[in-house]
Amino acid sequence: MATATVQSTGIGDYLGALRRRYIYLVTLLPAIIFLRVVAAFAIPPLYQSTATIMLEMSSVPKDIIETTVISYADQQIEIVQGRVMTVENLLSIVHDIDPYPKHQDWSANDKAQRILDNTSLERVDAVTLKPTQESNAFSLHYDNPDPKIAAAIDNRLAQLFLTYNQRVRTQAAGEAAGFLQKQSEGIVQQMREVDVRIAEVKRKYGEAMPELQLRNQSAVEDYQRQLDALQQQILTAQEKESLLALQLSQMNPNLITESGDLTDVATVRAKLTEAEQRYTPDHPEVKRLRRALETLMAQTGGRTGAKQTANNPQYLLTEAQLRGARETLANLQAQSRATRAKLEQRQGWLQQSPGAEREVAEVIRRKEVLQTEYQHIQDRLQSANLAQTFESQQGGERFAMVRSPGIPRLPVYPNRVGLIMLGLILGAALAGIAVAVTESMDTNVRSAKDLPLPEGVVVLSSIPFIKNSWDRRRRALMLTSFVAAYSAALVVVAAVIVSGGHH
Repeated sequence: MATATVQSTGIGDYLGALRRRYIYLVTLLPAIIFLRVVAAFAIPPLYQSTATIMLEMSSVPKDIIETTVISYADQQIEIVQGRVMTVENLLSIVHDIDPYPKHQDWSANDKAQRILDNTSLERVDAVTLKPTQESNAFSLHYDNPDPKIAAAIDNRLAQLFLTYNQRVRTQAAGEAAGFLQKQSEGIVQQMREVDVRIAEVKRKYGEAMPELQLRNQSAVEDYQRQLDALQQQILTAQEKESLLALQLSQMNPNLITESGDLTDVATVRAKLTEAEQRYTPDHPEVKRLRRALETLMAQTGGRTGAKQTANNPQYLLTEAQLRGARETLANLQAQSRATRAKLEQRQGWLQQSPGAEREVAEVIRRKEVLQTEYQHIQDRLQSANLAQTFESQQGGERFAMVRSPGIPRLPVYPNRVGLIMLGLILGAALAGIAVAVTESMDTNVRSAKDLPLPEGVVVLSSIPFIKNSWDRRRRALMLTSFVAAYSAALVVVAAVIVSGGHH
């Protein structure tokens, strides 16, 4: 039994199938590409403008000028974005540049919110500008249907970041200096209060202040020596006064008459008193003195208080010496009392000195602590003022523009080239699938390869396909239709591209 020969399929067979099924290639592939081109240029485009900002380190070493502002490197850049990118901050941009002029029905807040929605921030490498997680640089992207507006808005957004950084750092440095200034003023006020307290303590203790203790001690010793000397002088004066008084008591102030009678009433009375103490009332001496006293009293008119002038020179001298001794004694006693009062006063001050010393030491210690703290704050305030000037001149860490936003040439959405290339691939794939399915379902015999001939049977010749006039007219009509369809499609594509370019 003879077996049929199976012919292998080659490239020529595939090319023949494509020639036979060219209708799929010229319809499906251009149609899908046409739809993709229309879609790519009909969808409203969005243009993305990008500004790249980097956090530059301070050019001045920290050991020369130490800033009072916390570095942004220790914070997330997103936090700064959250503070800068707010509706309130973006309203000024909306008032200066209308980001969406075709939407006049939108309010300023709506447009500001739309700017927030169309803005994104991405960490990038400062050199290659490629996205990275750990970097001190970031790209600020803004999408807008108009490329010029996109560039203008993105530039204003970048300026917001730059000015916010400078303003916040200067403000933070100023707040630090202001805080230290208030602290300094508060300490100055406390020092004034301490000075008032010191004055009050000095008024309270007066001469008992610790710095006068040595002087008071020396004065106590001097007064004690003076008092001892005065006491010795008083004793001497008292002895002298007693001696003079005794001498005077034994003298007769008046001279004695020839008859032996005394003329001094006081002397006679004194003699009588002494005799009465020594003798009995009936003693002759007592009686004689009584008679003499009575006679003298009668002679003076009975005036018991009368006193005759002493005429005894020795008596007068002794009496003058006694008066001088008594005056001296009185002066010495007055000096002693004054000296003792001064001594007791100085001793009282010395007794108060320990308490005064403790109270003064406490106040002085408080003042020293305040002075130390004041000097420390003054040093920090000087550094803060220098840091404030340093930050106001952008000498510290600062945001710097690495790449300014430019006007984009191609939209970021939609991806026109990608859509067209995807349409080309999809159209080719669909056309190939259609050709393959149609060929697999076709049972027509077009060549000797399609005949199941027994083995050893050879085909001598074949009659080629002969086109008649109808075939030629149909081919011409089809060609004309394709040319017309393609021309219309090209016109539509051109119109779409032009319209899309005007977006």
